[in-house]
Amino acid sequence: MMKEANRDVLDQGSLPEMLAHRARQASDRRLALDAALGLIAAASFAVLRPPLWIPLTALAFCLGAFGAWGILDRELVDSAGAAPRARFFGWARGVVAVLGGAAAVFFGVSLFFALLGPIRS
Repeated sequence: MMKEANRDVLDQGSLPEMLAHRARQASDRRLALDAALGLIAAASFAVLRPPLWIPLTALAFCLGAFGAWGILDRELVDSAGAAPRARFFGWARGVVAVLGGAAAVFFGVSLFFALLGPIRS
């Protein structure tokens, strides 16, 4: 039997809908913090290269993309009257969403292969 908490999550819709709702509920400060910390952490992992640095970089980039998407989404709503500006923010929001999604997929794949280890035949 499905737990009630799981049913509540499934009733909220798909993962992109849930993330969009979560970003729209977050404060401006929280989104800016997510974007800044995510991008700084991704750059730090890429430069310092600790163990599992590739999946860590991708995961940090996901956090940065979440914050950037939330900021761009708010700017898009605020610039609804200005067509060129709204078009730019809509385009930028789409690019950030695609990059964040690609980073999430890359995180999963790179973590799988990092944990699998070297394959010798």
